[in-house]
Order: sequence, then C-alpha cells, then structure tokens
Amino acid sequence: MKVLAFDTSGDLLSVALRRDSLWAEASLDLGLKHAEHLMDLVDFCLKRSDTRSEDLDLVACMLGPGSFTGLRIGMATAKGMALGLGKPFVAVPTLDCLAWGLDAFPGLVVPVMDGKKGRFYSALYRRGERLSDWLDVSPADMAARLDAYDEVLFTGPDAGMLEELAGGRSGFRIDRRARTPAARALAEIGEELFLREGPSKADAGPLYLRASEAEESAGRRETGKD
Repeated sequence: MKVLAFDTSGDLLSVALRRDSLWAEASLDLGLKHAEHLMDLVDFCLKRSDTRSEDLDLVACMLGPGSFTGLRIGMATAKGMALGLGKPFVAVPTLDCLAWGLDAFPGLVVPVMDGKKGRFYSALYRRGERLSDWLDVSPADMAARLDAYDEVLFTGPDAGMLEELAGGRSGFRIDRRARTPAARALAEIGEELFLREGPSKADAGPLYLRASEAEESAGRRETGKD
C-alpha cells in the first residue's frame, strides 16, 4: 500500500510516506507551526518518493491526545485530502504510536506528552498492549501508579518531564531516543488498523482528554468564577 501519514499532535511535526518497501520522511522541530509547514512536508515526501497524491491508498493522522490546535490541523488535513482524492483515512491514537517498537522491553513502557499546567498525557503499555485508560496526570499521580512496577521506560517527546522520577528508582529510565518523529509508526499502525477495522468515520473527531482553554474560560464565565 501507499500510505501517507502525518503527526501534528505535538510540537514535533513529522510526515512519512511508505510506498511498498520504500520510505520518504521529513520532520521539523520548530514548535507549533504546523499550519505553515505541513503541506510543504507532504509535497516533499510525495516528490521524493515519486508518488502522485491520487495514487495514495490511505491517509493517516493522529487521533489524540495532544495539542488541541495541532490535532485539529491534522484531522482537517487528513479528511480534506481523503475527500478530495476519494481515498480512505484513518485516525490512530497518539500514545499507541509513541509506544510502538518497544515491545521487546521487559517492563512497562510509558509514553509522555506535555499536557501543560504541570500535567501530561500518557498510558501504560507492556509488550505492545495498552494496560490503562488514557491518562491526564501529574508527575505525582504517575509516581503513585508506578509504585508496584520494577522496570519502567519513559518514552515520547516529553519523557524528560519525568527525569526526576526516573532518577529516583533504579529500574526506571528515560528513552534517550524518545524525541523522534512518530509518522513512520503512525503509517505502520494506521495501515494495520485500516486492514483490520476499515477507515475512520467521516465524522470522526480528535480525542481530547480535557476541555480547551477557551472552553474552560467559557465555563468559568457561565458559573461566575472568572
């Protein structure tokens, strides 16, 4: 299959295009400027892989959790491309992609995404299987959840948020290659998900674990707490 995947869930933007066994990939670590650069990276991957957009078989984006704005950009772009090209699209949970490829680690794998306000998005994985719900937690909350585990690997773009926790336990460690582009994992998982369950629904929306800043402000105004 020819699969185009792009990750706009955090401040690390990445795009990957798989054409059979060949790959074209591009990434930018420039902060949340995805609206400016996403289509440039898509065009780069199409050209470098000698692929026409109309020849794509599948478009994949991140479902979430992640940046509110970033997820909306990715979802809207995936839906727009899929509709315009008459191709299916699939949205994949972000944390599944961040934990991908670490099945051989004997302990617990914990992907970490900065959720701001001193909290982060995460989930617990072992041998490629997710063991927990999607989490929106503080470092203290996570420390309590992991108290019963001897070996833990923190990965994902913001694993460094748990440097202190990792340093305090002999079996806890930070994945030093954690801040790497996730679009290749997204393409792999997206194709598997599509072949197993079919495309995402046309009305699919991003997975948010909390209200946005605007929604929280509106709620405070309605309750007179602002």
